[in-house]
Amino acid sequence: MIRPSFSRKNSAELEANKMFAEEIKKEKNNEKELKEIKNRNNDLSILNKDTVKYIIKQFPEMSLKIKESLLNLVNTLENTIDYIEDESSKIIKENRNFSLSESHRKISVEVYGMVKDIDNYAKWISEENLSNKNELCNKKIIDKEVACSKVDDKKDNKIKENIENKGIEIFKDFSLKNPKAFRLNDNVVEVENWDDLLVKTAEILNKKYKENKKLKPIQNEIKIFNKKSNENMLRNTVIDMLNEYRINLKDFKIIV
Repeated sequence: MIRPSFSRKNSAELEANKMFAEEIKKEKNNEKELKEIKNRNNDLSILNKDTVKYIIKQFPEMSLKIKESLLNLVNTLENTIDYIEDESSKIIKENRNFSLSESHRKISVEVYGMVKDIDNYAKWISEENLSNKNELCNKKIIDKEVACSKVDDKKDNKIKENIENKGIEIFKDFSLKNPKAFRLNDNVVEVENWDDLLVKTAEILNKKYKENKKLKPIQNEIKIFNKKSNENMLRNTVIDMLNEYRINLKDFKIIV
């Protein structure tokens, strides 16, 4: 009968202990790396809000482009999360490397936090733009009577007819479209472009619907077309104003 070798057994135990120690070391290194990444993120300061506020007030068109870029970045980061998750699963299936897979998943969580922060920042830009437009309109109201001029009767009737036949609801897609006029209930207003539409919409809301703010918010259960475009971003600003003044989105049409 051959007896087991104690030296062989001791060697196996030493090898197992060595592998176990290496796994613990890897895990500690991964935790240290994640902690360093988190600390770097906490120290990272981009898009200073005071600077962006200045851009919103002085160069509103560019602030909308900044917002659009942030939304594009959000989309890229979301794709990154999906990719990391796929790779993490592949590592477990092919290499049984649970430690590395866990590190990948932790990074994925960090990226998700970045997505939320950037998305909130983009929403803040929209809110600041809306506030800035309202301030500009209020100043104009103090200086002179609201410049919400209606076209003459002939043009007015023609535009009304066109809006009734061809007007597009505000929640539809306006990619590559330029507005010529809008109608809010019985008010028909000509505009030159999207910027003019934003200003005149704010003017008419301040003049005729100011008391609406005291009403309960309208539950606009309308599906808004969310194709990414500069025109739809400007349209979304109009929608924000309408919601603030408790206006049903179906009551606002744009003729292009």
